[in-house]
Amino acid sequence: MESLFGAYDIRGIFGKDLTLDICEKIGKATGTLIDSDEFVVGYDTREHSPKVYEAFVKGITSTGVDVISVGMVPNPVAYFTGFNNKLPGAYITASHNPPEYNGIKFFHKDGTSFVNELQKIKEIALSNKFKEGAGNVAEVDYAITDYEEYIYKRITIDKKMKIAAECFNGSSALILKQLLDYYDIELTPLNMVPKGDFGGLRPEPKGANLENLKKAVLVNKSDFGIAFDGDSDRGVFIDDKGKEYMADIPSIIFIKDILSKTKGKIIAAADCPTEIGKIVEENGGSIHWTRVGHSFIEEAVVKEKALYGFEQSSHFYFKTFYPFSDGFLAMLRMAEILSKSNESFSSMAGKIKINPMEKFYIRCKDHQHKRAVMQKIREEFPKGKDYADGIKIIINDVEWVLIRTSQTNPEININIEAKNEKRLKELVEKYSKIVEEKING
Repeated sequence: MESLFGAYDIRGIFGKDLTLDICEKIGKATGTLIDSDEFVVGYDTREHSPKVYEAFVKGITSTGVDVISVGMVPNPVAYFTGFNNKLPGAYITASHNPPEYNGIKFFHKDGTSFVNELQKIKEIALSNKFKEGAGNVAEVDYAITDYEEYIYKRITIDKKMKIAAECFNGSSALILKQLLDYYDIELTPLNMVPKGDFGGLRPEPKGANLENLKKAVLVNKSDFGIAFDGDSDRGVFIDDKGKEYMADIPSIIFIKDILSKTKGKIIAAADCPTEIGKIVEENGGSIHWTRVGHSFIEEAVVKEKALYGFEQSSHFYFKTFYPFSDGFLAMLRMAEILSKSNESFSSMAGKIKINPMEKFYIRCKDHQHKRAVMQKIREEFPKGKDYADGIKIIINDVEWVLIRTSQTNPEININIEAKNEKRLKELVEKYSKIVEEKING
């Protein structure tokens, strides 16, 4: 059971790591821990998510907690239901992991995710000492409507837009069309039928998975494209020329728009380009850097009273709406900005200059091995800036290497920023070799 608990969620292979008995125990532990009589629960489109949901709900209601069930919905809808009703909750998902995985994300009543509570849930689950009671389950049908109405009141799109979207047969397919129909946005959908196995795809918006979306943007002359991960809390952008972006360039577009109206603080994860700080300050804002991971950014956004936050994996946090990441909101905010401008996405993006960056992953044998490898790296670079799950090696004013353990897979994640492409290639080769030696040593 212990290996299931990451820094910001619970995740493992269903039936092997994550059994129904364990799901029920986690539910019991959650009900024992939380200080709330009601708890929101929803789940994604995975084949076994209803089973995980039922076992978890059985556990939590056995402690006397009532469950507000929102059913099968995208992640942002479940989070919003908790946020809007000031209730904590959980969402059954393994996000972008392959279909054999499943897990649980937890959120507080303010819309931020559990962090320290996960360790406490694990300890209670292992102790087998739970509260006892008889909670009820109320299945509600207002979650999607409330979410959409909240968005519609806050976003206006001034002209006809064309968007291509890759759903990977995941949870975004549940509401995307009706969400865009309100704005009369012409949608070119890809893989928009929810499927328990994601149609054989991995619902991860990167690399070769985006080729069909790029083609769809060009063929249909879309204003932009967006690819959602399995639970829809992330959205990867493709511009009108078919170019893929990490979160940095879209975020700079968002930041300039936000700071043109209200001055304040911006949160950037440690994997974001150095130039972000300068751009934020040039536009009248202030920058605050934090650890990578959606829970940590949400926490920083609230604690620092920030206007916006982001990380390179295309999590976008619009605090003026709510603190959690939402791929639909990112899509609609981009459409709103473009609808009020005479410029295209590619034109806006082309004016933004940042240093070249690369993010890649190196596989380890298992989760225990990746932690041992990370310890060896820490020992080799004792002056690296500590980010709990890894270190950031500062080379000079603009060059750095961030090496950290993946929270969801047995991998070492490496992010590198360099002053030019030649230098980036050199650093990628150098640090890939260092990490691979530690893995094989």
